[in-house]
Amino acid sequence: MRKNIFIITIILSLFFTGTSFALTVGGQADMSVPEASFFSKERAVGDALDSYESEVKMKAGFDVEFIFNKRLATSSEDTNVKLEGQNMNFKFSMNYSDVLEPYVKIGTSNLRVKWGQNGKNVIVDAKPGFVLGGGIKAKLWQFPATGIKLTLDGQYKDSQLDFDTAKIDGSTSTAFVTNETFYIKEWQISLLASKKFIFPMGMQDCYTVPYMGLTYSDSDVNVHFTQSTSGLLYSTYNAGDKSPIGLVFGCDIIPSLSSWYLYSFELRLINEIAFTLSGTMKF
Repeated sequence: MRKNIFIITIILSLFFTGTSFALTVGGQADMSVPEASFFSKERAVGDALDSYESEVKMKAGFDVEFIFNKRLATSSEDTNVKLEGQNMNFKFSMNYSDVLEPYVKIGTSNLRVKWGQNGKNVIVDAKPGFVLGGGIKAKLWQFPATGIKLTLDGQYKDSQLDFDTAKIDGSTSTAFVTNETFYIKEWQISLLASKKFIFPMGMQDCYTVPYMGLTYSDSDVNVHFTQSTSGLLYSTYNAGDKSPIGLVFGCDIIPSLSSWYLYSFELRLINEIAFTLSGTMKF
């Protein structure tokens, strides 16, 4: 009997102390712990956010757009036609089951148009005026394996601005004007690809939604005046986009999963050089 107890004791000792020739079982005797994983948590939060967004119907936002150089072209003798300035808009939208989102924009603009005509450089500034626009976003498809979402955004904007000053070769004294007009109409269609990325930070988990895509713009920039001293007409002759196709890169940032607001940054290139800062609240 003592011999059997001695043998069992030796076996148990070797089992617990023989690390030099024994394999570890890897710990975690309970295979269900930890109960959550990085990927399952990301998916669960993403599904919860989608469900929450489908319930929230109304949104309101404000954006400031800086246009550094929007290149335009006409069929006339005008050369180097450019648009630059700032736009400020309030945006109101209604979300329908995270599939359709019509919206309206109301704001003002502070714009300038430059061009060359009759061997002279012409610069026209507009007074801040009324801007009205609207559009609709539509979810086209979401790839379950990657989480990438395709969205189509079509919008129209009408800027009816008051004529301020005109300069010819840098001088306002040579540009006493009559019959002045300054308005801009623009259609734009964008195809965007986006994806949510969640950053686990405890109770303050946040996520970002970077996106990129292609835009197609069709502008009608009608700026003209008559120089009263010479009777010459200076006009953009309904200038349109020199390059209608452009690229857009942006990112939405939500500070925490319970936030009712987000920040957005957007950069547009090729057909124009423009940058937009915006904020949106959900109700």
